Amino acid sequence: MTEPTTRQRESGSAHKRVFIQTFGCQMNEYDTAKMLELLGRERYTRVDRPEGADLILINTCAIREKPEHKVYSLLGRLEGLKRRHPETVIGVAGCVAQQDGEKILKRARNVDFVFGTDNLFDLPEMLARVAEGERFARTQWRPPKAPVENFIPPEAIPGLTPGSADAAAPAPVKAQLAIAKGCNNMCTFCVVPYTRGREVSREPDNILQEAAALVARGAKEIMLLGQNVNSYRAQGVDFVELLHRLNGLPGLERIRYTSPHPKDFNEPLARAHRDLPKLCEHLHLPFQSGSDRILRAMRRNHTIAEYLEKLAVARELVPGLALSTDIIVGFPGETEADFEATLNVIRNVRFDHLYAFKFSPRSITPAAELPGQVPEAVKAERLSRILALHQANAQAANDDMIGSRQEILVEGAHPRDPNSRMGRTRGHKSTKIPGCAAEPGALVTVEIVAARKFSLVGKVQGDG
Repeated sequence: MTEPTTRQRESGSAHKRVFIQTFGCQMNEYDTAKMLELLGRERYTRVDRPEGADLILINTCAIREKPEHKVYSLLGRLEGLKRRHPETVIGVAGCVAQQDGEKILKRARNVDFVFGTDNLFDLPEMLARVAEGERFARTQWRPPKAPVENFIPPEAIPGLTPGSADAAAPAPVKAQLAIAKGCNNMCTFCVVPYTRGREVSREPDNILQEAAALVARGAKEIMLLGQNVNSYRAQGVDFVELLHRLNGLPGLERIRYTSPHPKDFNEPLARAHRDLPKLCEHLHLPFQSGSDRILRAMRRNHTIAEYLEKLAVARELVPGLALSTDIIVGFPGETEADFEATLNVIRNVRFDHLYAFKFSPRSITPAAELPGQVPEAVKAERLSRILALHQANAQAANDDMIGSRQEILVEGAHPRDPNSRMGRTRGHKSTKIPGCAAEPGALVTVEIVAARKFSLVGKVQGDG
Protein backbone atom coordinates (compact mmCIF):
# COMPACT_ATOMS: atom_id res chain seq x y z
CA MET A 1 0.00 0.00 0.00
CA THR A 2 1.78 3.16 -1.16
CA GLU A 3 1.24 6.61 0.29
CA PRO A 4 1.67 10.00 -1.34
CA THR A 5 4.82 11.85 -0.36
CA THR A 6 2.73 14.81 0.75
CA ARG A 7 0.03 14.30 3.32
CA GLN A 8 -3.31 14.74 1.57
CA ARG A 9 -4.98 16.92 4.19
CA GLU A 10 -6.35 20.43 4.13
CA SER A 11 -5.44 21.91 7.48
CA GLY A 12 -8.18 24.18 8.72
CA SER A 13 -10.70 22.82 6.18
CA ALA A 14 -14.23 22.27 7.45
CA HIS A 15 -14.43 19.16 5.30
CA LYS A 16 -13.04 15.81 6.39
CA ARG A 17 -12.30 12.74 4.34
CA VAL A 18 -13.60 9.22 4.87
CA PHE A 19 -12.51 5.97 3.24
CA ILE A 20 -14.84 2.98 3.57
CA GLN A 21 -14.00 -0.60 2.56
CA THR A 22 -17.07 -2.82 2.33
CA PHE A 23 -17.02 -6.62 2.44
CA GLY A 24 -19.99 -8.94 1.98
CA CYS A 25 -23.59 -8.77 0.94
CA GLN A 26 -25.98 -6.16 -0.40
CA MET A 27 -27.15 -5.38 3.13
CA ASN A 28 -23.59 -4.38 3.98
CA GLU A 29 -23.52 -2.15 0.90
CA TYR A 30 -26.75 -0.56 2.08
CA ASP A 31 -25.30 -0.01 5.55
CA THR A 32 -22.25 1.64 3.99
CA ALA A 33 -24.51 4.02 2.07
CA LYS A 34 -26.28 4.92 5.32
CA MET A 35 -22.97 5.56 7.07
CA LEU A 36 -21.94 7.86 4.23
CA GLU A 37 -25.22 9.73 4.51
CA LEU A 38 -24.70 10.21 8.24
CA LEU A 39 -21.12 11.34 7.68
CA GLY A 40 -22.29 13.75 5.00
CA ARG A 41 -24.15 15.60 7.73
CA GLU A 42 -20.84 15.76 9.62
CA ARG A 43 -19.14 17.30 6.54
CA TYR A 44 -17.21 14.23 5.45
CA THR A 45 -16.37 13.62 1.79
CA ARG A 46 -15.71 10.10 0.54
CA VAL A 47 -12.29 9.29 -0.93
CA ASP A 48 -11.20 6.16 -2.75
CA ARG A 49 -7.91 5.52 -0.90
CA PRO A 50 -7.15 5.21 2.83
CA GLU A 51 -4.04 7.40 2.48
CA GLY A 52 -4.97 10.95 3.42
CA ALA A 53 -8.31 9.99 4.98
CA ASP A 54 -9.26 11.44 8.36
CA LEU A 55 -11.51 8.44 9.00
CA ILE A 56 -11.15 4.85 7.79
CA LEU A 57 -14.12 2.50 8.23
CA ILE A 58 -14.12 -1.21 7.46
CA ASN A 59 -17.61 -2.67 7.05
CA THR A 60 -17.20 -6.40 7.61
CA CYS A 61 -18.81 -9.71 6.66
CA ALA A 62 -18.80 -12.91 8.72
CA ILE A 63 -20.95 -15.19 6.56
CA ARG A 64 -17.88 -17.16 5.45
CA GLU A 65 -14.32 -17.45 6.69
CA LYS A 66 -12.59 -15.81 3.72
CA PRO A 67 -14.13 -12.31 4.06
CA GLU A 68 -13.27 -12.36 7.78
CA HIS A 69 -9.62 -13.11 6.96
CA LYS A 70 -9.61 -10.22 4.48
CA VAL A 71 -10.67 -7.84 7.25
CA TYR A 72 -7.76 -8.71 9.53
CA SER A 73 -5.38 -8.67 6.57
CA LEU A 74 -6.49 -5.11 5.71
CA LEU A 75 -6.10 -4.02 9.34
CA GLY A 76 -2.56 -5.38 9.25
CA ARG A 77 -1.76 -3.37 6.14
CA LEU A 78 -3.07 -0.22 7.84
CA GLU A 79 -0.69 -0.53 10.79
CA GLY A 80 2.05 1.47 9.06
CA LEU A 81 -0.34 4.23 8.07
CA LYS A 82 -1.57 4.53 11.66
CA ARG A 83 2.00 4.73 12.97
CA ARG A 84 2.84 7.56 10.57
CA HIS A 85 -0.46 9.36 11.14
CA PRO A 86 -1.82 8.48 14.60
CA GLU A 87 -4.53 11.13 14.22
CA THR A 88 -6.23 8.97 11.55
CA VAL A 89 -9.30 7.31 13.08
CA ILE A 90 -9.93 3.67 12.22
CA GLY A 91 -13.27 1.98 12.92
CA VAL A 92 -14.54 -1.55 12.29
CA ALA A 93 -18.25 -2.08 11.62
CA GLY A 94 -20.57 -4.84 10.45
CA CYS A 95 -20.93 -8.52 11.19
CA VAL A 96 -17.35 -9.34 12.28
CA ALA A 97 -17.54 -6.31 14.58
CA GLN A 98 -20.80 -7.60 16.05
CA GLN A 99 -19.34 -11.09 16.42
CA ASP A 100 -15.89 -10.24 17.84
CA GLY A 101 -16.39 -6.87 19.53
CA GLU A 102 -13.65 -6.26 22.11
CA LYS A 103 -11.50 -9.02 20.58
CA ILE A 104 -10.82 -6.75 17.59
CA LEU A 105 -9.49 -4.02 19.87
CA LYS A 106 -7.13 -6.52 21.51
CA ARG A 107 -6.00 -8.08 18.23
CA ALA A 108 -5.60 -4.84 16.22
CA ARG A 109 -4.12 -2.02 18.29
CA ASN A 110 -4.54 0.43 15.41
CA VAL A 111 -8.35 0.24 15.67
CA ASP A 112 -9.94 3.11 17.59
CA PHE A 113 -13.52 1.85 17.82
CA VAL A 114 -15.71 -1.10 16.90
CA PHE A 115 -19.46 -0.99 16.37
CA GLY A 116 -22.02 -3.63 15.54
CA THR A 117 -24.78 -3.86 12.99
CA ASP A 118 -27.36 -2.24 15.29
CA ASN A 119 -25.18 0.73 16.18
CA LEU A 120 -24.26 2.39 12.88
CA PHE A 121 -26.78 5.19 13.40
CA ASP A 122 -24.82 6.25 16.50
CA LEU A 123 -21.78 6.97 14.32
CA PRO A 124 -21.59 10.76 14.92
CA GLU A 125 -21.82 10.29 18.69
CA MET A 126 -19.19 7.52 18.60
CA LEU A 127 -16.81 9.73 16.60
CA ALA A 128 -17.21 12.42 19.26
CA ARG A 129 -16.17 9.88 21.91
CA VAL A 130 -13.12 8.90 19.86
CA ALA A 131 -12.19 12.57 19.54
CA GLU A 132 -12.19 12.73 23.35
CA GLY A 133 -9.61 9.94 23.43
CA GLU A 134 -11.88 6.94 24.11
CA ARG A 135 -11.26 3.51 22.60
CA PHE A 136 -14.27 1.20 22.76
CA ALA A 137 -16.55 -1.43 21.25
CA ARG A 138 -20.30 -0.89 20.99
CA THR A 139 -22.28 -3.99 20.02
CA GLN A 140 -25.46 -3.67 22.07
CA TRP A 141 -28.74 -4.59 20.39
CA ARG A 142 -31.39 -1.93 20.12
CA PRO A 143 -34.82 -2.79 21.55
CA PRO A 144 -37.19 -3.89 18.77
CA LYS A 145 -40.13 -1.86 20.13
CA ALA A 146 -39.68 1.02 17.68
CA PRO A 147 -38.10 -0.48 14.55
CA VAL A 148 -38.23 2.77 12.61
CA GLU A 149 -35.51 4.04 14.95
CA ASN A 150 -33.20 1.49 13.38
CA PHE A 151 -33.35 3.38 10.08
CA ILE A 152 -32.60 6.96 9.16
CA PRO A 153 -35.79 8.86 8.22
CA PRO A 154 -35.22 9.87 4.59
CA GLU A 155 -36.26 13.46 5.18
CA ALA A 156 -33.36 13.80 7.64
CA ILE A 157 -30.71 12.81 5.10
CA PRO A 158 -29.14 15.50 2.91
CA GLY A 159 -27.00 13.02 1.01
CA LEU A 160 -23.29 13.13 0.26
CA THR A 161 -21.67 14.99 -2.60
CA PRO A 162 -17.90 15.59 -2.87
CA GLY A 163 -17.25 19.13 -1.70
CA SER A 164 -20.83 19.72 -0.56
CA ALA A 165 -22.35 17.99 2.43
CA ASP A 166 -25.65 19.83 2.09
CA ALA A 167 -26.75 18.98 -1.45
CA ALA A 168 -28.66 15.77 -2.07
CA ALA A 169 -26.53 13.37 -4.08
CA PRO A 170 -28.00 11.66 -7.14
CA ALA A 171 -29.14 8.12 -6.40
CA PRO A 172 -27.79 5.26 -8.49
CA VAL A 173 -30.01 4.03 -11.31
CA LYS A 174 -30.33 0.77 -9.36
CA ALA A 175 -30.84 1.59 -5.69
CA GLN A 176 -31.12 -0.62 -2.63
CA LEU A 177 -33.61 -0.27 0.19
CA ALA A 178 -33.66 -2.34 3.40
CA ILE A 179 -37.17 -3.21 4.54
CA ALA A 180 -36.20 -5.50 7.43
CA LYS A 181 -33.16 -6.61 9.36
CA GLY A 182 -32.23 -9.77 11.21
CA CYS A 183 -33.64 -13.27 10.88
CA ASN A 184 -35.66 -15.72 12.99
CA ASN A 185 -34.97 -18.88 10.99
CA MET A 186 -31.84 -20.08 12.85
CA CYS A 187 -30.44 -22.17 9.99
CA THR A 188 -27.61 -24.20 11.49
CA PHE A 189 -24.96 -22.83 9.09
CA CYS A 190 -25.85 -19.13 9.27
CA VAL A 191 -24.39 -16.36 11.44
CA VAL A 192 -27.09 -13.80 10.60
CA PRO A 193 -29.24 -14.27 13.76
CA TYR A 194 -26.07 -13.75 15.81
CA THR A 195 -24.61 -10.84 13.84
CA ARG A 196 -27.81 -9.08 12.68
CA GLY A 197 -30.17 -10.08 15.48
CA ARG A 198 -33.75 -11.23 15.32
CA GLU A 199 -36.09 -10.09 12.60
CA VAL A 200 -37.47 -6.54 12.72
CA SER A 201 -39.62 -5.11 9.92
CA ARG A 202 -39.67 -1.45 9.04
CA GLU A 203 -42.90 0.58 8.98
CA PRO A 204 -44.39 0.65 5.45
CA ASP A 205 -44.79 4.44 5.34
CA ASN A 206 -41.11 4.87 6.17
CA ILE A 207 -40.16 2.47 3.37
CA LEU A 208 -42.36 4.32 0.88
CA GLN A 209 -40.87 7.67 1.93
CA GLU A 210 -37.34 6.44 1.34
CA ALA A 211 -38.34 4.83 -1.97
CA ALA A 212 -39.90 8.13 -3.12
CA ALA A 213 -36.74 10.00 -2.09
CA LEU A 214 -34.58 7.57 -4.08
CA VAL A 215 -36.77 7.99 -7.17
CA ALA A 216 -36.70 11.78 -6.80
CA ARG A 217 -32.89 11.55 -6.83
CA GLY A 218 -32.88 9.49 -10.03
CA ALA A 219 -33.34 5.82 -9.10
CA LYS A 220 -35.27 3.79 -11.66
CA GLU A 221 -35.00 0.35 -10.05
CA ILE A 222 -35.17 -0.50 -6.35
CA MET A 223 -33.91 -3.75 -4.82
CA LEU A 224 -35.69 -4.50 -1.55
CA LEU A 225 -33.35 -6.05 1.00
CA GLY A 226 -33.89 -8.31 3.99
CA GLN A 227 -32.29 -11.44 5.39
CA ASN A 228 -35.72 -13.08 4.98
CA VAL A 229 -37.38 -10.43 2.88
CA ASN A 230 -40.67 -12.20 2.14
CA SER A 231 -41.52 -12.70 5.82
CA TYR A 232 -41.88 -8.91 6.08
CA ARG A 233 -44.83 -7.75 8.19
CA ALA A 234 -45.39 -4.40 9.89
CA GLN A 235 -48.54 -2.56 10.96
CA GLY A 236 -50.72 -5.21 9.32
CA VAL A 237 -48.93 -4.92 5.96
CA ASP A 238 -47.33 -8.08 4.59
CA PHE A 239 -44.73 -8.38 1.84
CA VAL A 240 -47.21 -8.71 -1.03
CA GLU A 241 -49.16 -5.65 0.11
CA LEU A 242 -45.91 -3.71 0.39
CA LEU A 243 -45.06 -4.64 -3.21
CA HIS A 244 -48.49 -3.42 -4.34
CA ARG A 245 -47.90 -0.07 -2.63
CA LEU A 246 -44.45 0.34 -4.15
CA ASN A 247 -45.83 -0.56 -7.57
CA GLY A 248 -47.93 2.62 -7.41
CA LEU A 249 -44.93 4.89 -6.85
CA PRO A 250 -44.64 7.38 -9.78
CA GLY A 251 -41.29 7.38 -11.57
CA LEU A 252 -40.21 3.96 -10.34
CA GLU A 253 -39.71 1.55 -13.25
CA ARG A 254 -38.63 -1.74 -11.67
CA ILE A 255 -38.81 -3.58 -8.34
CA ARG A 256 -36.69 -6.55 -7.26
CA TYR A 257 -36.08 -8.21 -3.88
CA THR A 258 -33.60 -10.47 -2.12
CA SER A 259 -33.35 -12.85 -0.35
CA PRO A 260 -36.61 -14.70 0.17
CA HIS A 261 -37.00 -18.00 2.01
CA PRO A 262 -38.80 -20.93 0.34
CA LYS A 263 -41.01 -21.56 3.39
CA ASP A 264 -42.45 -18.04 3.06
CA PHE A 265 -42.84 -18.05 -0.72
CA ASN A 266 -46.51 -18.52 -1.65
CA GLU A 267 -48.97 -18.23 -4.50
CA PRO A 268 -49.98 -14.59 -3.72
CA LEU A 269 -46.33 -13.58 -4.11
CA ALA A 270 -46.09 -15.54 -7.37
CA ARG A 271 -49.23 -13.75 -8.61
CA ALA A 272 -47.63 -10.41 -7.73
CA HIS A 273 -44.87 -11.20 -10.24
CA ARG A 274 -47.62 -11.71 -12.82
CA ASP A 275 -49.86 -8.79 -11.91
CA LEU A 276 -47.56 -5.93 -10.88
CA PRO A 277 -46.00 -4.26 -13.93
CA LYS A 278 -42.99 -2.96 -12.01
CA LEU A 279 -42.12 -6.23 -10.24
CA CYS A 280 -39.57 -7.95 -12.46
CA GLU A 281 -40.03 -11.48 -13.82
CA HIS A 282 -37.07 -12.72 -11.82
CA LEU A 283 -37.17 -14.86 -8.67
CA HIS A 284 -34.14 -15.58 -6.52
CA LEU A 285 -35.08 -18.50 -4.25
CA PRO A 286 -32.25 -20.34 -2.44
CA PHE A 287 -32.66 -24.10 -2.01
CA GLN A 288 -29.15 -24.83 -0.61
CA SER A 289 -29.30 -28.64 -1.06
CA GLY A 290 -31.30 -31.17 -3.06
CA SER A 291 -31.25 -33.67 -0.19
CA ASP A 292 -34.06 -33.61 2.37
CA ARG A 293 -31.71 -35.18 4.91
CA ILE A 294 -29.25 -32.31 4.51
CA LEU A 295 -32.06 -29.74 4.51
CA ARG A 296 -33.20 -31.10 7.90
CA ALA A 297 -29.63 -30.84 9.22
CA MET A 298 -29.53 -27.27 7.91
CA ARG A 299 -32.87 -26.57 9.66
CA ARG A 300 -34.31 -25.11 6.46
CA ASN A 301 -37.93 -26.04 7.29
CA HIS A 302 -38.88 -27.18 3.78
CA THR A 303 -38.45 -30.27 1.63
CA ILE A 304 -37.10 -30.28 -1.87
CA ALA A 305 -40.51 -31.45 -3.15
CA GLU A 306 -42.15 -28.40 -1.56
CA TYR A 307 -39.51 -26.16 -3.10
CA LEU A 308 -40.01 -27.59 -6.60
CA GLU A 309 -43.79 -27.36 -6.28
CA LYS A 310 -43.52 -23.65 -5.48
CA LEU A 311 -41.28 -23.09 -8.48
CA ALA A 312 -43.77 -24.94 -10.69
CA VAL A 313 -46.62 -22.68 -9.50
CA ALA A 314 -44.51 -19.58 -10.11
CA ARG A 315 -43.52 -20.69 -13.61
CA GLU A 316 -47.11 -21.54 -14.48
CA LEU A 317 -48.29 -18.09 -13.39
CA VAL A 318 -45.33 -16.25 -14.96
CA PRO A 319 -44.17 -17.89 -18.19
CA GLY A 320 -40.56 -17.01 -18.87
CA LEU A 321 -39.84 -16.32 -15.19
CA ALA A 322 -36.06 -16.16 -14.67
CA LEU A 323 -34.87 -18.20 -11.69
CA SER A 324 -31.75 -17.95 -9.56
CA THR A 325 -30.68 -19.74 -6.41
CA ASP A 326 -28.03 -20.29 -3.73
CA ILE A 327 -26.37 -23.63 -2.98
CA ILE A 328 -24.06 -24.77 -0.19
CA VAL A 329 -21.66 -27.53 -1.21
CA GLY A 330 -20.13 -29.93 1.30
CA PHE A 331 -22.39 -29.35 4.29
CA PRO A 332 -21.42 -31.72 7.14
CA GLY A 333 -22.58 -35.24 6.41
CA GLU A 334 -23.17 -34.61 2.70
CA THR A 335 -22.64 -37.88 0.82
CA GLU A 336 -22.17 -38.37 -2.89
CA ALA A 337 -25.85 -39.38 -3.07
CA ASP A 338 -26.87 -36.14 -1.33
CA PHE A 339 -24.73 -34.17 -3.74
CA GLU A 340 -26.18 -36.00 -6.74
CA ALA A 341 -29.65 -34.97 -5.52
CA THR A 342 -28.49 -31.35 -5.69
CA LEU A 343 -27.21 -31.87 -9.23
CA ASN A 344 -30.58 -33.35 -10.21
CA VAL A 345 -32.38 -30.21 -9.04
CA ILE A 346 -30.02 -28.07 -11.14
CA ARG A 347 -30.54 -30.30 -14.18
CA ASN A 348 -34.33 -30.24 -13.85
CA VAL A 349 -34.83 -26.56 -13.02
CA ARG A 350 -32.12 -25.07 -15.28
CA PHE A 351 -31.56 -21.91 -13.23
CA ASP A 352 -30.70 -18.73 -15.09
CA HIS A 353 -28.28 -17.70 -12.34
CA LEU A 354 -26.69 -19.82 -9.65
CA TYR A 355 -24.52 -18.89 -6.68
CA ALA A 356 -22.75 -21.89 -5.14
CA PHE A 357 -20.37 -21.82 -2.20
CA LYS A 358 -18.34 -24.33 -0.24
CA PHE A 359 -19.59 -24.81 3.31
CA SER A 360 -17.58 -22.57 5.62
CA PRO A 361 -17.85 -23.53 9.32
CA ARG A 362 -18.51 -20.53 11.55
CA SER A 363 -17.61 -21.13 15.18
CA ILE A 364 -20.78 -19.56 16.60
CA THR A 365 -23.15 -21.77 14.56
CA PRO A 366 -24.33 -25.33 15.32
CA ALA A 367 -23.14 -26.67 11.94
CA ALA A 368 -19.51 -26.06 12.92
CA GLU A 369 -19.81 -28.85 15.50
CA LEU A 370 -21.73 -31.35 13.40
CA PRO A 371 -20.06 -34.71 12.65
CA GLY A 372 -19.06 -35.65 9.12
CA GLN A 373 -17.19 -32.49 8.13
CA VAL A 374 -16.45 -32.82 4.41
CA PRO A 375 -12.77 -32.49 3.34
CA GLU A 376 -11.87 -29.31 1.48
CA ALA A 377 -10.71 -31.24 -1.57
CA VAL A 378 -14.10 -32.95 -1.85
CA LYS A 379 -15.93 -29.64 -1.46
CA ALA A 380 -13.78 -28.08 -4.17
CA GLU A 381 -14.39 -30.96 -6.57
CA ARG A 382 -18.15 -30.87 -6.01
CA LEU A 383 -18.25 -27.11 -6.45
CA SER A 384 -16.46 -27.41 -9.80
CA ARG A 385 -19.05 -29.98 -10.98
CA ILE A 386 -21.92 -27.69 -10.02
CA LEU A 387 -20.37 -24.72 -11.82
CA ALA A 388 -19.68 -26.77 -14.96
CA LEU A 389 -23.29 -27.99 -15.06
CA HIS A 390 -24.63 -24.48 -14.49
CA GLN A 391 -22.45 -22.98 -17.22
CA ALA A 392 -23.90 -25.44 -19.74
CA ASN A 393 -27.44 -24.65 -18.55
CA ALA A 394 -26.84 -20.90 -18.64
CA GLN A 395 -25.44 -21.01 -22.17
CA ALA A 396 -28.43 -23.05 -23.38
CA ALA A 397 -30.90 -20.69 -21.67
CA ASN A 398 -29.23 -17.64 -23.21
CA ASP A 399 -29.12 -19.28 -26.64
CA ASP A 400 -32.90 -19.75 -26.38
CA MET A 401 -33.29 -15.98 -26.00
CA ILE A 402 -31.73 -15.15 -29.38
CA GLY A 403 -34.37 -13.46 -31.53
CA SER A 404 -36.48 -12.35 -28.56
CA ARG A 405 -37.26 -8.73 -27.75
CA GLN A 406 -36.22 -7.57 -24.29
CA GLU A 407 -36.61 -4.41 -22.25
CA ILE A 408 -33.21 -3.21 -20.97
CA LEU A 409 -32.59 -0.75 -18.17
CA VAL A 410 -29.39 1.05 -19.22
CA GLU A 411 -26.84 1.15 -16.39
CA GLY A 412 -23.95 2.89 -18.14
CA ALA A 413 -21.20 2.57 -20.72
CA HIS A 414 -19.62 -0.80 -21.44
CA PRO A 415 -16.34 -0.96 -19.47
CA ARG A 416 -14.31 -1.94 -22.54
CA ASP A 417 -16.34 -0.38 -25.36
CA PRO A 418 -17.35 3.29 -24.95
CA ASN A 419 -19.63 3.03 -27.99
CA SER A 420 -21.77 0.42 -26.27
CA ARG A 421 -24.06 0.46 -23.26
CA MET A 422 -24.62 -2.15 -20.56
CA GLY A 423 -27.89 -2.98 -18.88
CA ARG A 424 -30.08 -5.80 -17.67
CA THR A 425 -33.25 -7.48 -18.82
CA ARG A 426 -36.22 -7.76 -16.52
CA GLY A 427 -34.95 -11.30 -15.92
CA HIS A 428 -31.67 -9.80 -14.63
CA LYS A 429 -29.51 -10.89 -17.56
CA SER A 430 -26.54 -8.66 -18.30
CA THR A 431 -26.81 -7.30 -21.84
CA LYS A 432 -24.38 -5.38 -24.05
CA ILE A 433 -25.97 -2.94 -26.53
CA PRO A 434 -23.54 -1.93 -29.30
CA GLY A 435 -24.05 1.46 -30.90
CA CYS A 436 -26.44 2.65 -28.20
CA ALA A 437 -26.19 6.22 -26.89
CA ALA A 438 -28.97 6.06 -24.28
CA GLU A 439 -28.25 7.64 -20.91
CA PRO A 440 -28.15 5.60 -17.68
CA GLY A 441 -31.68 5.05 -16.43
CA ALA A 442 -33.24 4.85 -19.89
CA LEU A 443 -35.39 1.88 -20.87
CA VAL A 444 -34.65 0.59 -24.36
CA THR A 445 -36.08 -2.34 -26.30
CA VAL A 446 -33.57 -4.62 -27.99
CA GLU A 447 -33.56 -7.76 -30.07
CA ILE A 448 -31.17 -10.34 -28.66
CA VAL A 449 -28.71 -11.13 -31.45
CA ALA A 450 -26.00 -13.11 -29.62
CA ALA A 451 -25.59 -15.05 -26.41
CA ARG A 452 -22.67 -15.88 -24.17
CA LYS A 453 -22.55 -18.05 -21.06
CA PHE A 454 -23.44 -15.27 -18.67
CA SER A 455 -24.50 -12.36 -20.86
CA LEU A 456 -26.42 -11.30 -23.95
CA VAL A 457 -25.92 -8.92 -26.87
CA GLY A 458 -28.87 -6.82 -28.02
CA LYS A 459 -29.63 -4.63 -31.03
CA VAL A 460 -31.69 -1.51 -30.34
CA GLN A 461 -35.20 -1.48 -31.75
CA GLY A 462 -37.13 1.72 -32.48
CA ASP A 463 -35.65 5.03 -31.30
CA GLY A 464 -33.39 3.67 -28.48
